[in-house]
Amino acid sequence: MTLGRIRMRHIRCFLAVARLGTVTRAAEALGTVQPSVSRSLRELEQEIGAPLFDRSASGLSLNEAGRTLLSYVSNGVGQIDRGFEVLRGQATGRRVVAYVLPNVVRMIMPGAVQRFKTHFPDVDVTFLATIGGGLQEYLREGRVDFGFGRLLAAEHMEGMNFEHLFNEPLVFFARTGHPLADREALSVHDIDAFQVVMPIQGTIIRTELDRFLIAHGLNRFTNLIETISFEFARNYMMESEAVVCQPLGAMRRELDAGQVVRLDFGQGDLVGAVGITTPGGKALSAPAQLLVQMIRDEVQSQSLS
Repeated sequence: MTLGRIRMRHIRCFLAVARLGTVTRAAEALGTVQPSVSRSLRELEQEIGAPLFDRSASGLSLNEAGRTLLSYVSNGVGQIDRGFEVLRGQATGRRVVAYVLPNVVRMIMPGAVQRFKTHFPDVDVTFLATIGGGLQEYLREGRVDFGFGRLLAAEHMEGMNFEHLFNEPLVFFARTGHPLADREALSVHDIDAFQVVMPIQGTIIRTELDRFLIAHGLNRFTNLIETISFEFARNYMMESEAVVCQPLGAMRRELDAGQVVRLDFGQGDLVGAVGITTPGGKALSAPAQLLVQMIRDEVQSQSLS
């Protein structure tokens, strides 16, 4: 049985049909259409590996397997609904503010915010797509609820908590067809023969990159462009022979689409922890806790953890 593929919609459809006795009535109660409920029931029975209802001309009635499942899930779903009701009450008129780095803004936040808004449509969500500097001040001053991105340097983590969610490499990218695209075991001097687009100084990833370059015998790239604009970096790379260094998540779509290539340089050396940073000793608000959980769920759904 692959329980990981069973979703809440499967359980809610099962409970509605068990209560009302027909797919048509269940669809009306759930605000959906009959084929959607039938499909969800079919998927649930396939995942469990057994039918849950006896079907007749008059409708559907629970069989032994269905009654067993009902005894376990009915109270659980009721508790979940009550939990969301409590959270909605606590969240009335509230706002969640998160300090979010560009790589996860593009890769994780759209799905996480969509999940959040399903439960809290009346709660405003504000996330600052930042360059990675000053998170500790934002948290200490209470200007944001939490930060989501790369782990801060040790000297900035005093009084902070960090929840690790996944590891992400910094990658040197070039457009498809670039002179370095098919070459293996590139050196820092191979990269330095081209324009290089990097984040500005003071950002988390720029600090990592500077240390990496010095360790490889180069103080800085000769022909350097510094920017925090992902859109500029992407478009400039597509129209030139520049090399761009970005977190993998920032270019995942273009990489999957075959528009860019991952150069064979620095792989395995520039990997950093990505997660949630919160101020120590301060509990998150109810909506902020739920948004963090939606982020965890999105990370898991993308198989990043």
